[in-house]
Amino acid sequence: MSRDRLVEVAVEACRDEYADYYIYSALASSSLTHAALKGRLALMAEQEYRHYEFWRRYADGVVVKEPRARLLVMKLLALIMGITFVVKMLERHENRVIEGYKELLHVVEDEDKRMLEGIIGDEEEHESSLVENINEGRVRYLGFTVLGLSDALIEIAGIHAGTLGVYTDTFKAGLAGLIAGVAASIAMASAAYNQAKQTEGVRASSAATYTGIAYVVTALLLALPYFLVHDVLEALIISLLISIAILAYIALYSHVLFNRNFFRELGETTGIIFGATLALYAFGEFIRIYFNLQLD
Repeated sequence: MSRDRLVEVAVEACRDEYADYYIYSALASSSLTHAALKGRLALMAEQEYRHYEFWRRYADGVVVKEPRARLLVMKLLALIMGITFVVKMLERHENRVIEGYKELLHVVEDEDKRMLEGIIGDEEEHESSLVENINEGRVRYLGFTVLGLSDALIEIAGIHAGTLGVYTDTFKAGLAGLIAGVAASIAMASAAYNQAKQTEGVRASSAATYTGIAYVVTALLLALPYFLVHDVLEALIISLLISIAILAYIALYSHVLFNRNFFRELGETTGIIFGATLALYAFGEFIRIYFNLQLD
């Protein structure tokens, strides 16, 4: 590897390591971060700054700036997706960087080679230590939250579509789905409570709360278009688009936290939602025609 290439890698590494130091420091002091994770993030920030100092010696006087725009994006993601999601996303980037560092081991001098091996060890150790420190409710109870979201999406979208086959009034269709959603959320929360009692390390009350809230929020979001839009087709399309957005949220979580294929997860669940919606709309139409219903 040429000297120019080494400088090029060092410049990029300086910017990456300083940005990570800046972001980890901010996350460590954030009120969104669980106390058990603050200390670990602060230590990681210190390590990233030492990595930055190492690479700066090879970067020919590069000047790095505080990544304020990137930090703002990370803070918004932490608020929406959770602190663990942001840290895992940063570490996925680190994994790609590690491979580039390993390519330089045969280029740098003996003393620096040992330091670079230590840097690689730090980066590889970060992710495993983060897993041990995960104590964020939305991650610990992710399975129960996804259960509530998935069930609500299928059931509420189906109820709305099936009701539209009978009613021509979008308000009544939305109200039917909302009432059914609130009732079903209580049932789902009760089921999650009983299931959590059989699961070690999980609080049954928290599992029920996450499941119930996920169900109710989903029901409200899917019903909203039927109260705001009075055209049947428009309300149905907007509601389905909201469903896809929620499914994308779930799929993104699975992709970052568990390395699952984003497009496969989103495609499979979207297909189920659309299939259930079409089937229940057809069933509602059949009921209306068979019983000669003329409901407004």
